[in-house]
Amino acid sequence: MKSQRTVLFLLGIALIVATILIHHLWGLRGAERLASKDIYYVWEEGKKIADGINPYARIIGKSLRDNNKYPTYLPLSYYFAAILDHLGIKSFIEFISIWRPFNVICHLGIGILTFSIYNQQRKPISGIIACSILLLGRWSAYIINVQHLEFAAILPILLAGQQLNRRPNLSALMFGLSLCIKHVGIILLPSFLLGLTASSSSAKSSANKKRILVYSAVALAIPLIISLPFLLDQPSGFLLNVLFSTTRDFGDHGKATGTRMILTGVDGTRLIMIGLIIMNWVAQAKEKINFWFASTITLLIFLQFNAVIFAQYYIWLAAFLLISCAFLTPSTPREAKADHSIG
Repeated sequence: MKSQRTVLFLLGIALIVATILIHHLWGLRGAERLASKDIYYVWEEGKKIADGINPYARIIGKSLRDNNKYPTYLPLSYYFAAILDHLGIKSFIEFISIWRPFNVICHLGIGILTFSIYNQQRKPISGIIACSILLLGRWSAYIINVQHLEFAAILPILLAGQQLNRRPNLSALMFGLSLCIKHVGIILLPSFLLGLTASSSSAKSSANKKRILVYSAVALAIPLIISLPFLLDQPSGFLLNVLFSTTRDFGDHGKATGTRMILTGVDGTRLIMIGLIIMNWVAQAKEKINFWFASTITLLIFLQFNAVIFAQYYIWLAAFLLISCAFLTPSTPREAKADHSIG
């Protein structure tokens, strides 16, 4: 047992070193090549905020089908860029030099958190495998290459899942933080709420309702608070930007939506997606499905039917799928208690 722990420890150190090295090697390719990527537009919108310009206003009167690089994220990442601008970080190259180390930390955090969940289930070898996939796999390599916001958004939502029935208030804070970075996680909120009440099925219904209300209020209050200046200044512009993915035309990397859902069209496809996601929530409630599994199915439905499918979305599915696998095999009574506390 001691020798196994030593081997796993050394493998863990090797994974950390390899991950840092991969980030460094991609960084050597320079920041100029990122000028057409999303991270560049995060910096650009941040500069607008620093200059007193509302970036959400320019969508007014524009097409809601065509992608014109609107600021479709909630403003936390734009605030980050704006604060750096006020601190004298004026160029995109300087901005990226600060963003890269932060991205590395978030990426490593995802791997360490995933391993810890497996280790709690007494599956450390499987945990190393899952950790390796998330740190070294192709979808992570893609995020490292283009420096998208995914690692920064995924880490807090995974922490929210881990702490769901241990520290629900902390979990709600982490969920809200994830939404502030990329609000794709909003489709997972019902599964988290159902997972929150699953561990207290014997409790009174009123207590469960209170837990749901408090969790929802905390998780949604954070995005609302940071968005308030833009909501008050230009409410229609802000909402059109944030909801743009629900109106835009098909888009993908690598022609993944080549069929273009010819039977239903773009809006019909969205209706199918919404219907299946709602069915999944019902299944979770009635069939007592673990919220990690239910969240994975929701993400899978989203990837299969959403009109827009980009390569960075797959790391969300990979993270939730791999953590779900930690709960595949039956647990011993002692492990079942740990499983119960995680969700």
